[in-house]
Amino acid sequence: MRLEIGIIAIMEQVLGMPAERRAQFEWLRNKPQPEHFTDAYADIRALYAELEGDWEGTTAKTDGYLIPDAYFPEPYHFIFEFDELQHFTSYRERTLRFYPPEMPLAYEVETYRQFCRRHHTEALAKGPARFRRATADFPYANGRAAQRAFFDTFRDWLPPLHGLNPTVRLAEFEVRPILNGELTADAAKEYMEQILRKKLGGFPYTLARGAPNRNDRINQIT
Repeated sequence: MRLEIGIIAIMEQVLGMPAERRAQFEWLRNKPQPEHFTDAYADIRALYAELEGDWEGTTAKTDGYLIPDAYFPEPYHFIFEFDELQHFTSYRERTLRFYPPEMPLAYEVETYRQFCRRHHTEALAKGPARFRRATADFPYANGRAAQRAFFDTFRDWLPPLHGLNPTVRLAEFEVRPILNGELTADAAKEYMEQILRKKLGGFPYTLARGAPNRNDRINQIT
């Protein structure tokens, strides 16, 4: 079973509502667009250049949605991402340097940068060769890791620009007592509640202003 499935199930218990597992947002796509990033477009293009992306390759590839691990609707109104080891590379650390200090986030950037510095080597080594392949937009060795880091930035920057609350992220290192079976059932739920209370600042999570029009979201719940 994919690790995030069990974590999302516990979050559903804590938050008291089911998550949408295949939510799609019109503005969360696999290519940076000025109309999606608005005033942050120059910043995302600068980050793209920092990662040595290939713009011709980016524009030529097929348009597609970036599907979040989960979306918790009102009153929480946030995307959830579960970050396994392979996310914590030097590429991700480089993206985090570009985050404006005033950007609303539901996790500590410096903690994530420390995770990246600590786990970069093993993060790149994890998984099959396709985790390290070149991609159309990042056509070099470990291009897939750079692409993953770039898309993680989309998932952080875009939701608040489009009326959602900040994306909630959990690193696998934060929930190891659950993943290794040390905590189960009610103990796992209580542990998760403590984490979420810290990240969300109490329940219910305040509904973001300017909630997006329902027509801007396509739900594909499986």
